[in-house]
Amino acid sequence: MARDKAKDDKYFNCSQEHEADYVAGLYPHAKDEVKTFLTTACMDKTLHNSTHKDVYDLIKRKLGHSQP
Repeated sequence: MARDKAKDDKYFNCSQEHEADYVAGLYPHAKDEVKTFLTTACMDKTLHNSTHKDVYDLIKRKLGHSQP
């Protein structure tokens, strides 16, 4: 089975906990808030097929935290 690493690197994967931990870690001043937001956004499909840039833009728009 061949994996598409470029796609894996570009898109946020809600099913992988380490991705949410990584993104939340980029916002050390609001890590828990961002982690909770990502969990909720994944559950309601807001982040379905979203790139990492989309995730950072959504965090900026919804939570007001600057992009890392």
